[in-house]
Amino acid sequence: MADNLRKKTFYSLLWSGFDKVGVQLVAFLVGVVTARLLSPHDFGLMGALTIFTILSNTLVESGFTAALVRRKTNTNSEYVATFYFNILLSLIVYGVLFVSAPFIADYFRMPELCKLARFLFLAIIINSLGLVQNVILTKELSFKLLTKVNLVAVVVSGICAVLLIVVFEMSYWALAYQQIIMVSLKSLLLWWGSKWRIDCRPDFSVIKELFSFSIFLLLTSVITNLVRHIYNIIIGRFYTIQDLGYYAQAYKYQQIPSAVISATLTSVAYPVLAKLNDDTNRQLIYFRKLVRLTALFTFPIMIGLIAVAENFVEVILSEKWMPIVSYFKILLLVGIFYPFHTLVLNILTAKGFPKWNFALEMIRNGLVVCLLLIWHDSIMQMLYGLLVATVLSTVVDMILVAQKTAYRIFSQMWDVLPYFVVSILMFVVVKLLAMIHINLHCLFIVQVVGAVVFYFSVLKFGGSKLLNDSLDLLKNQKRTL
Repeated sequence: MADNLRKKTFYSLLWSGFDKVGVQLVAFLVGVVTARLLSPHDFGLMGALTIFTILSNTLVESGFTAALVRRKTNTNSEYVATFYFNILLSLIVYGVLFVSAPFIADYFRMPELCKLARFLFLAIIINSLGLVQNVILTKELSFKLLTKVNLVAVVVSGICAVLLIVVFEMSYWALAYQQIIMVSLKSLLLWWGSKWRIDCRPDFSVIKELFSFSIFLLLTSVITNLVRHIYNIIIGRFYTIQDLGYYAQAYKYQQIPSAVISATLTSVAYPVLAKLNDDTNRQLIYFRKLVRLTALFTFPIMIGLIAVAENFVEVILSEKWMPIVSYFKILLLVGIFYPFHTLVLNILTAKGFPKWNFALEMIRNGLVVCLLLIWHDSIMQMLYGLLVATVLSTVVDMILVAQKTAYRIFSQMWDVLPYFVVSILMFVVVKLLAMIHINLHCLFIVQVVGAVVFYFSVLKFGGSKLLNDSLDLLKNQKRTL
């Protein structure tokens, strides 16, 4: 049974990884094309609305996903009730934002935001239509289907965005249409691919129960997303729209690797850890493996990107985006800690401690806000404050995990140390490769290939059990295909 769970977890991680990597890869390619075609001003307009979309989707989801996944059984009438509740809430949220659109435009001093916001926020309603199917498929670990749905949606919407820019000469409106097309396709495909249908009367009594568990998760998500995107609000108000565009792009490309790792592990980690609630020893073993797996990928990717940041921006995005390099490097340092923080929240939620999630996020957000009040004379200063707050809050995460589980602080550090050390050595190798006098594009390729070969060679010859286990499972999977 343990071996079956191990394999199911790995294959779920594999498909979830294909999902997140594939989606982010397509998003990255589309982003590169649109970045070369559009201006920082266009991305600044979209960046100004990001926080409203994220907060609205968080409110509509209401933390019910985690609550429903954690429950051992859910009846169809409870799913129907959740579906109706999410739609009703999405309509209310959209109505509030529709009325607020002129005030949003006035705050950012961008009149064009009014119409753009009212159109873009339609995605909130559309997104609510597929939340129940997403919960059911996640609970069943059906990541293969979710992967196909997400990939189709992001590929088609990305192609449409590029065509709207090139053929119809649209600017920021093409980015808005891209979002609407993507969520529409995703909802349609979830309905098409899922067996769930509305075939009974709703049992609204479940809403109260779900709220009792998810209220702290909801508050945590709302406050966290508000603080996480507070820089968009401040930069959009007190700096130029171009500055916001530069920051938004730096944050976007930092989020791609960080979000891929976090979302991949979280989508699988939470349902698996929740299933092991009755066996704390096995739960801790799997949690430690997830921590090491996070370190295996997070450290080399983020540290490697810091090493090649200048060449990455110039080669991939073009010279006009070079002002984002300094922002990008600091955000990459911040991004190193985010996947580990996400895992901590998952283990606490799985063990039934949503209040501690709330406490951890309040500490993290409180540190960010306090340092923002102290250091706010420039965008760089604000980002240095974010980095300090992130490091301090990570220490708090480690202390709480040690208190709530048998995972001691020394063990936490020891589990990730090998991957950190090898990644630092890889950083040095990449910087040495930068001394080669060749074409910039060729140099960038040499640095990336050299980093990958060095990192995995050291781990392979160093006898990394985690890497060897992963390779063995991949070989077994190929034999069964």
